[in-house]
Amino acid sequence: MTKVLYPASHDIPSLSDELLAVKIARYSSCSVCSSCRGLRPPPSVEVVLDSQQDALEDITGGPSEYLQECSCGHSTVEHGADAAAIGAGEFARRGRVAVRLDEFLEDVDKLLDFDYTDEDVEGLRPQMQLRASPASSISDALGSLGKYNG
Repeated sequence: MTKVLYPASHDIPSLSDELLAVKIARYSSCSVCSSCRGLRPPPSVEVVLDSQQDALEDITGGPSEYLQECSCGHSTVEHGADAAAIGAGEFARRGRVAVRLDEFLEDVDKLLDFDYTDEDVEGLRPQMQLRASPASSISDALGSLGKYNG
């Protein structure tokens, strides 16, 4: 069984964009698969916390890469964690929500249980979606007023 890492840290400044993307993707629905609600490890993959990496390396050589591909076959990019597509501000906002969700899971000892959910998780999950910009909604409405359909 292949082992991959999951970032244990909740300290956002210490997380690279790649690691924050893993956390964001975990709680973001896949943009390609309608049934995939977030990044999940494929069945042949075991996820371990990167805080345990040193102990694992001593025993088995340990995993060297982070969870990047979902059991649905798509990457963190298709799971809402593409900073270039959503913008730096939205990426940072989603990162804060994802870290908070991880904290909830850690509190109930379920951080590595990718199928677990509860009302705290479900309550924050809608915040992982792209927020509609009020300015773009107004612009779209005003733009449609100028169109002639005759």
